[in-house]
Amino acid sequence: MLANLLASRPETSTDGYDITWLTLPEGLIYALIGFIVTFLGIVILIFCVWIYGKIIKGVREKSVSKKKSASVPQTVVSESDSDVPVEVRLAIIAAIAAYYENEKSSCEFKVKRIKRL
Repeated sequence: MLANLLASRPETSTDGYDITWLTLPEGLIYALIGFIVTFLGIVILIFCVWIYGKIIKGVREKSVSKKKSASVPQTVVSESDSDVPVEVRLAIIAAIAAYYENEKSSCEFKVKRIKRL
């Protein structure tokens, strides 16, 4: 029964509308146009994401450079509003530095505040 449905090609549908039949070259042309449009769409999306990444990278670099120029590194340990004596804070900082030195870590850190809990 299915073979009989595929064997004949009606000229009009049951609704009375004409059915458009494509030849092989027309189908290939439409497929090629579809491939080209899809490819160009993907290329445009990749370009937009690339531009967006460049913009974000530039904004981040500007904000980091502003933060670096505005902040002055503190190398002096002071006795400001803390219950922990300076000697204890220096010992903690030295212990952390020695630990990371033995680990051969590339992590650079700064201890800004040590408070007793």
